[in-house]
Amino acid sequence: MKKIGIIGHIDNIKRIQLVIRQSFPKIDGYPIEINEMSQIQTTVNYLKEHINDFDGIIFTGKILYDIMNHNMHSQNPWVYIENDESQLQRSLLEARLKHNMDITQISIDSYSENTVKTIYEDFGLNSGQYLAHVSKIDIFRKTLLDDLFNFHQNNYLSHPNLIAITGISTIYKMLQSHNVPSLLLTPNVNAIKNKLYDLLEKIRIENMIISQIVVISIEIDINNEYDLISENEYSIMLQKTKITEEVYKFAQRIQAAVIETEKNYLLFTTKQIVEFETKNLRELTILSSIKYKTNNTISVGIGFGITAREAKSNAIIGKNRALKMGGNQCFVVYDRKQMERITPLDRANNSDISPLDLSYKDVSEKSGISINNIYRLKCIMDIYKKDTFTSLELSEEFRNSLRSMNRIIERLEQAGYIEVVGKKIVGKAGRPSRILKLLI
Repeated sequence: MKKIGIIGHIDNIKRIQLVIRQSFPKIDGYPIEINEMSQIQTTVNYLKEHINDFDGIIFTGKILYDIMNHNMHSQNPWVYIENDESQLQRSLLEARLKHNMDITQISIDSYSENTVKTIYEDFGLNSGQYLAHVSKIDIFRKTLLDDLFNFHQNNYLSHPNLIAITGISTIYKMLQSHNVPSLLLTPNVNAIKNKLYDLLEKIRIENMIISQIVVISIEIDINNEYDLISENEYSIMLQKTKITEEVYKFAQRIQAAVIETEKNYLLFTTKQIVEFETKNLRELTILSSIKYKTNNTISVGIGFGITAREAKSNAIIGKNRALKMGGNQCFVVYDRKQMERITPLDRANNSDISPLDLSYKDVSEKSGISINNIYRLKCIMDIYKKDTFTSLELSEEFRNSLRSMNRIIERLEQAGYIEVVGKKIVGKAGRPSRILKLLI
């Protein structure tokens, strides 16, 4: 069973889930809703933390895919549902034949001017026989949704016979609520199926290379050239033993074979295992564990390669770069042109960690609330740009009963992720509602 994250507006997520249920019994489609631009960063953080939970990601549209791809580097296969020419042709024909709309005056997003021009030429219309306002709004603006809505509405106010055509469900609902004649571009079943097949093929190819060899080169840092002379042999042996113990503990976690020399270690493992252990090459705990447990530091190079020889060579390049940078460093070398630095994870000193630093998983485990519900709470905070709510407000956002919401609130309060900061009178009579501050 492949677990696929589906990212986008809930309406489009439901379309994809329906196709999965009908035609892809070996796919588990996991919804990740984004209905507002304010949810982007929360979703980026969520994906970075849980990317290994998914075999692949499918986005409900290209604009959202581009925005997310701009904010983070994908670690597993991503695809998106395209707004192709046939989709726009189908929508225009449906507007004309089914709803008797005038399709010669439109405002449109999600398509280029050339594509729109080509489609009207296919209909036998030249540039003087139709009016098409094509959005050129920067998709990376935080005000994208408001900008697109204003774009369509202003065009409609200037041309009352105009139809607004959008590929974004949130924009469509905004236009509908303001009585702007509009069409929502929706993918057909075959378009969704084809993208799911593409994603499965990408996953298959990715799985073929997860056994790519990774070599980790570790060298004990020497603060000055006289260190080994000034200390007695017994003291040096004790330090080396402590460091070796930590190296072998780390090697066991990543299922690595170890080759040991006087002050160097070579660890041989695979790409998939080392990426999981280092949270996609963002943290390397062995740097901190050796520093705090032995009072020594190490320089580390992680080398990727198709062969063990290539991976070893790249690992040594990374280790030597770490040594030149003063030690207690790690550099990842994918090839001779691509090198990245991993920052030491210095959390061993800090026993007083704020709940704000804890992951969704930690909050979920301590409170007994599902990760999905924690994520939804964070999205609500992002949308309204605040962290205080009443239980009724949260219940309405969750679309569940007040009793169910109170159970969630009670668990979070007991775990220390909600505190009561005041009371609010709701309506003309009745008991005051507690004002709850979310600490997630």
